[in-house]
Amino acid sequence: MAATRTLLSLVRTGAAISGGGALVTELLIKGWPRWVVIILSSGFVFLGYALMWSALKKGRKMRAQLEREQTGEGFLLPLGEVTAWTVTLQLLIATVLVLYLIG
Repeated sequence: MAATRTLLSLVRTGAAISGGGALVTELLIKGWPRWVVIILSSGFVFLGYALMWSALKKGRKMRAQLEREQTGEGFLLPLGEVTAWTVTLQLLIATVLVLYLIG
C-alpha cells in the first residue's frame, strides 16, 4: 500500500507541475515574447504529464506483479479509474493553458 500511495503522490505532483505551466504563463505573459512563454509553460506541462504517465506505467507493473504473487491484497483504486482521472486532469490543464494563450 505504501508503494501505491507513493505512485498516487507522483500523479499528484505531476499534476501540480503541469498546473505550474499556467502560473508561468501568468507571470511571464506581460514582459516576455509569446514564444518564450509558450516554450516555458509547455515545458512544465510536458514534464508534469511525463511524471504522471511514468507513475501510471509503474503502477501497472506493480499490479501485474501483485496479481502473479496473489498475496490477497487488493488495490484501493482500480487502475482504469486512476488512468481516467489522470487523463481527465491532463485534458483540463491543457485546455486551460491553450485557452489562456489564445485569449
